[in-house]
Amino acid sequence: MKTLSGVLLLSLMLADATLGDIQKRIIGGKDCNDKERLYHVRIEWLNGQGFHYQCGGSLISDQWVLTAAHCRPTENVIKKHQFVPHVYVVLGKHPGSGHVKGPVKIEATDTHVHPDQHDIMLLKLPESAKENTITPVNPPDCLTTPAKKRKTEDSGKTSELKLGDTVQIAGYGGTQADSDGNRVVDVSTTLKCAEYEVVSCYNINIQQSIKKQHIFCTKRSKVDTCFGDSGGGVVFDGDQLYGVHQGGFLIACSSPGIVMDVCKYKDWIWKTTHIPTWEIKP
Repeated sequence: MKTLSGVLLLSLMLADATLGDIQKRIIGGKDCNDKERLYHVRIEWLNGQGFHYQCGGSLISDQWVLTAAHCRPTENVIKKHQFVPHVYVVLGKHPGSGHVKGPVKIEATDTHVHPDQHDIMLLKLPESAKENTITPVNPPDCLTTPAKKRKTEDSGKTSELKLGDTVQIAGYGGTQADSDGNRVVDVSTTLKCAEYEVVSCYNINIQQSIKKQHIFCTKRSKVDTCFGDSGGGVVFDGDQLYGVHQGGFLIACSSPGIVMDVCKYKDWIWKTTHIPTWEIKP
């Protein structure tokens, strides 16, 4: 399969894809540990035919989920199917969570897209998830001062990501590519995790509207993501949420993945949610 101008971001495909062909997967990953990624959520749309899996996301507090903006129903989807899907967040799907009595679906009626229309979005749940006692993911430290020059109380913290740092992403779906390198449509019954290195976005044929946003890129040989892994959290140094997976390319393992840089959006997240742990202190 040839790409359009050498590349087509997966997020662009979502706008015109049918509900049945929006499938997602991590290629070259492994089953996530039963005790990790408990904060990972599934984002599903509900229409007259039932629930349809769309994206991943991360629980950042008892009532807030961080994901990609293109995971919401677009105008093209609404016009094509002549309905407005209800957006649901599924908590506790990952096996081994031990915090819920089976998966819990909660409709997200309050959405907050970045004011500059960047591909990052907050979903507020209309009811608290505290009763499920799922521990939210930790915010990134985002320090810019080298460790050896920091104050004592900051010396153990991490900083903004550097080229070569290893990060992890998680998602549901199929796990294979065909002989031509095209991703095979399928859905995994388990949450898959995969590690990548942070690489330069230089000389990558990225859509101009995405280049103007705050992004970083990731890549590892024989490892890749697909459509619905969009919105999933990219974590570093354990469970610090440094990125939101934005998209990739049509041919599996061909080019780096694109990630929204959470450090650059941390102030917006704090001002929108007022989650104490996300406050940027001087």
